[in-house]
Amino acid sequence: MDIPAILQLAREQEMPICGKDFKTGQTFLKTVLAPAFKARLLGLDGWFSANILGNRDGEVLDDPEAFRTKEESKLSVLEYILQPELYPDLYGHYDHRVRINYYRPAETTKRGGTISTSSAGWVSDADQGEFPLPGFHPGGADRPGPGAFLDLAQRSGMYGIQEWLSFYFKSPMAAPGSTRT
Repeated sequence: MDIPAILQLAREQEMPICGKDFKTGQTFLKTVLAPAFKARLLGLDGWFSANILGNRDGEVLDDPEAFRTKEESKLSVLEYILQPELYPDLYGHYDHRVRINYYRPAETTKRGGTISTSSAGWVSDADQGEFPLPGFHPGGADRPGPGAFLDLAQRSGMYGIQEWLSFYFKSPMAAPGSTRT
């Protein structure tokens, strides 16, 4: 997606494009919950996320080198949202762990994923939260979400960068010169 030739090809083929790496399970919940923590100025002591994948993604991520890249992506989400450099007392020293385990019988779903947080709460010294992730399949054009919307965009004659779908991606695309990221 970061290659200018991809933009050119999308224009020539009249194809919609919008980003890479869907925000699903862990990352989706992080992008929903972390802004709420920050809005209430709830300090964070720790964040633990885990997924069990049985599909090809899980098999690939079973390799430590492949997992390291995915882990860095997942770890960076909280730093981007919480801005520990601006709020060092609240977010400068939290422990953030990400686990993804390959389990072939899980097949095409994400299973058993949980996000567990520990925050310095305003009701007690520490609030704990657990947010289970149900079995999830990112789906395609036959399911609600980005696949269906990309299909709709193409059938509607919309092509090139579709900024309106950026919410679904960890790395959304923005039109050249746009201030959106």
